[in-house]
Amino acid sequence: MPHGGLKEFAASSNGDKWLLEHDRITGEHIVIHRANTASGGAETRWSMPSFLEVAGDHPQGQALREALLDIRLKGEPTSDENPKADFPEKE
Repeated sequence: MPHGGLKEFAASSNGDKWLLEHDRITGEHIVIHRANTASGGAETRWSMPSFLEVAGDHPQGQALREALLDIRLKGEPTSDENPKADFPEKE
């Protein structure tokens, strides 16, 4: 996948975005929060378990779960099944 294996899984009405990155070297998934421009556009990186622990009950936590489920339902390998897994392009 181009652009570092990023998959956007949530966006807020104020312009914040949440992306899932797959590190092809370690096989780990990282959640990236990109704040909107008005808030300074800061980027915060979380391990997936840490993100779900903090934001699991929030809409973006649910969106992450749905994105992971969607990947599995499409038969796409995840890092649990294949450390070199990649995400499908966003439609």
